[in-house]
Amino acid sequence: MTTPVDLPTRNWCETATLARPERSYAVAGADGIAELLTAHPGSRVQVLGSRFSYPTLIDGTDAIALHLRSAGPRVIRLDRDAVTVTADCTLTEVWEHVRDWGLTLPVCPPVITEQTVAGALGTGTHAQGLGEGLLADAVLAVAYVGADGAEHEVTADDEEYGAFLLHLGSLGVLTRVTLAVRPNSRYHCAKYTTSGGELREGFAAWNRRSTQVKAWWWVEEDRAHVWEVRPLGSPGSPDPSGSSDLQGPQGSHRVADGATAAHSDAPHTDLNPILEATRARLGDDTGEHDDDAAPQRTVGRFFDYSDTTGDLVEIFRNGIPAPQINMEVGVPLDRFDEAAVALARVITASPFRMHYPVILRPTGPSRAWLSSAFGREVVWFGFVVYQRPDGSVPDGSVELLGEIQRELAALGGLPHWGKYFDADLFDLTALPRFEEFRTVRSRLDPQGRFLSPQVADLLRHRPVRPATAG
Repeated sequence: MTTPVDLPTRNWCETATLARPERSYAVAGADGIAELLTAHPGSRVQVLGSRFSYPTLIDGTDAIALHLRSAGPRVIRLDRDAVTVTADCTLTEVWEHVRDWGLTLPVCPPVITEQTVAGALGTGTHAQGLGEGLLADAVLAVAYVGADGAEHEVTADDEEYGAFLLHLGSLGVLTRVTLAVRPNSRYHCAKYTTSGGELREGFAAWNRRSTQVKAWWWVEEDRAHVWEVRPLGSPGSPDPSGSSDLQGPQGSHRVADGATAAHSDAPHTDLNPILEATRARLGDDTGEHDDDAAPQRTVGRFFDYSDTTGDLVEIFRNGIPAPQINMEVGVPLDRFDEAAVALARVITASPFRMHYPVILRPTGPSRAWLSSAFGREVVWFGFVVYQRPDGSVPDGSVELLGEIQRELAALGGLPHWGKYFDADLFDLTALPRFEEFRTVRSRLDPQGRFLSPQVADLLRHRPVRPATAG
């Protein structure tokens, strides 16, 4: 057990302090974790991974900050059905390793893959696709060091399995994770822009016909940019030779349910005027007009868009970390139209103009007890407000996020745990397995050694502010 002076004690973008240097420790493996717990018997332990979570979720300023630093390879074992990695292995390392062997995980990668595997499970990281839930739904087994200092393993046959799939760092310190793998495949991503009305009418159907669908909705401009992804060579996508039996005039193709999607390698410029206006607004609010700045580059990716072909990593892993307030709420898919109408009303009435389109990512049912997607299909509505260099945000932005949460909560929406949200606006006890999670947590860690103040507060029963919809 060591106390190096170079361990990170702030969040990834250096806007919030998470721990104290003199109480930060790097440990390797189960023995090192057990030694740390024994050496500090009265202290709370806060694990710090890649530190991408919203800062209030992770607070080690009054605790021992534990940094996992594996001594050996972080990919421990790989066969044709599973890969076992250390908990501090990043998602980038996992996907790159299995891709080298022609494999992939049975879930779509998120846009940011520099987070650790343990952190991704801890907060409910997900991508999109009704055939999958969270990243955690690829988990076959989890090993962890508990409050007793011993290492334990949990599999799908164990009572507490669903608790570990979204653990909030409150059950112990993860040491190893085994994830399912499958043969890698190539896909075609058709990109097109449509109206908000067509989005509301067709979104559920688009998700039924494609393996992954992701959309970005400029609400005030009434334009939605859509990516539909299908296996290369399947109906509605080109065959591997590049031809398609769905080709129509001007390189377009008409797909099921009447929607017309762009099917061409030629760049499309229809979004460019909206992107220019969004960039200007973003620059005025943050003082950052440089097109090479991270927030501006996130918007710039949509200029001159065209269809793409590749595996899911090549298509979707395109995130650009930028200092921001990032909020996401999972709403039942069957209430998407109601949610879209409510959002349009609230956003257009606000004096604050959004820095980025509303991000729409549907997922199928998850087995993670604390996920909004537990047992149901959801649409994750994502919202971004970029911060100024001093960490501040424009007037009216936080107020708008509050109004959005209130509307989506009234439609059965529940928040993404690792992002910004106001817990007072949600009935977290509506999660079907909420009480079971609390029971498991109390049994595994009765003294609350792994329980951060924010998580402790979230897990208490609390009154919910009245919410209205419609």
